[in-house]
Amino acid sequence: MFCHSCGAQLADAAKFCDACGAQTAAEQATILAEQAKNQQENPPAFLDLKTAVLITAMMFVILPVPCFLAEVPLALGFITAGVLGAIAIIMGIRNQFFTK
Repeated sequence: MFCHSCGAQLADAAKFCDACGAQTAAEQATILAEQAKNQQENPPAFLDLKTAVLITAMMFVILPVPCFLAEVPLALGFITAGVLGAIAIIMGIRNQFFTK
């Protein structure tokens, strides 16, 4: 077997090239397979509970401002923030507690 990086001859069981230190193609394939397996077993949670609560708090600060500037009742901004925040928190709870 030869190194794909420098062309040096390698032992069949080598994981790294002795000459340049590059990983062998077999080792790279093994690492990629392990990463794919881990990703399938533990998919990333795009929205966890902490992030959902933070987003909700930010919405309660940000959304009433346009209502105030447009001379619309502030209650509309707070209601919108509450509804969107509840959706974010429900998604955060679902992603954190009810996934594999």
